[in-house]
Amino acid sequence: MVGRMDLRVFVLLVVLLGGCHGWSHNHFDATPSHKSPSNQFPIHTLILCRHGDSIWNGGEPGCQETFTGWSDVPLSQKGIKEAKATGEQLSALYSLGIDVCCTSILSRAQLTAHYCLWGFAEKPNHEQPRQYVTDYRLNERHYGALQGFVKQDVENGIYGHDPKQVRDWRRAWYAIPPLLQDEDPQRIQEIQKFQHFCDGPENVPRGESLAMVATDRIQPFLDERLTPLLNQAALRKQQLCVDSSSSEHAGGTGLVVAHANSLRALIGILCRVEENPSALQKLEAMKIPTGVPLVLKYQQTDDQPGKYRVLDALADYTDGLATTINEIPTSFQNNDADLPVRPLSCLPFGGGTPTVLATAAASPLSPTYPLTTKNYKESADSKKTKALTAGVDQKKVLEDQSMPVQ
Repeated sequence: MVGRMDLRVFVLLVVLLGGCHGWSHNHFDATPSHKSPSNQFPIHTLILCRHGDSIWNGGEPGCQETFTGWSDVPLSQKGIKEAKATGEQLSALYSLGIDVCCTSILSRAQLTAHYCLWGFAEKPNHEQPRQYVTDYRLNERHYGALQGFVKQDVENGIYGHDPKQVRDWRRAWYAIPPLLQDEDPQRIQEIQKFQHFCDGPENVPRGESLAMVATDRIQPFLDERLTPLLNQAALRKQQLCVDSSSSEHAGGTGLVVAHANSLRALIGILCRVEENPSALQKLEAMKIPTGVPLVLKYQQTDDQPGKYRVLDALADYTDGLATTINEIPTSFQNNDADLPVRPLSCLPFGGGTPTVLATAAASPLSPTYPLTTKNYKESADSKKTKALTAGVDQKKVLEDQSMPVQ
């Protein structure tokens, strides 16, 4: 009797353990393990947008291009128009929705994000981003003691600097500009203004190389904030999608409205430029225009933070189309392997079916439509944009700076 009871208990334990093992296999395998291959992770889409023209960008008559950095200057009237046009472009070309909107703490980026989302919100059946993130780590590179000086004056040697060295400070990955001294009034003012946003005065820089921006600020932001939020968005999409096969790689979409150098640093981190001399050279030469959204796709390759690879968004749409690499702006050509960053206007977002692609090809903002300065101006000067921006004056610009991102 005891022997039979022991046998029954043994069989029951085997059944229970087998069932638990099967449940574990069926349910936990949906979450990528530490050793999962890279294709187990969702592919995220980043829309990278530099803020609109500011009063220190030199885009309007009477304005000179100035080292800006962390100086919190407002958008110019041109910048207001660019920001509104960017919102229209997002509305017209991007129908998959934005899960996360990220911006720096500087007003020129925040106001640009405000207008981007304003334009996007006008699209029928739109859904507002679930997350809004304002983070000092997306701030522009700090130009140290150069901030506030006209760039051309500094390059001309008026302040005693070698022109080649100045060019390196502007473009090179590792070059560090002259640092602000602790007793400098500008340094004291910045600490008072920003220390509460930066978790302490020690995080307010005195000057940075592009590499320092990437390592000290952008990498932690990408690992700790942006990627986890996009992973959550991907998980929600997978749970809502009936056809699991179509959502296997469905990732999140993040709109990052920031600055030329913080965006270059983000691209540099994802593309691992420090390991690739060719990519580093291209990144140093890259100039990101104001108010023109770019697209970069990336994917985790490991559960550990910092393990990513980039993908070319254009590759999803070029098969069977007349689109060629020559129709992409020169600044973004020949970057397929190293820096696969594409202007949004070159990508017919909204789906990959022939019908959608044909519709996009008929649009003035189609894959076959080169994003030249002339063409971008034409798209920005649509009737709707003209109506939105009519009568903008400096007083209105300054009032708009205080508007929060809705």
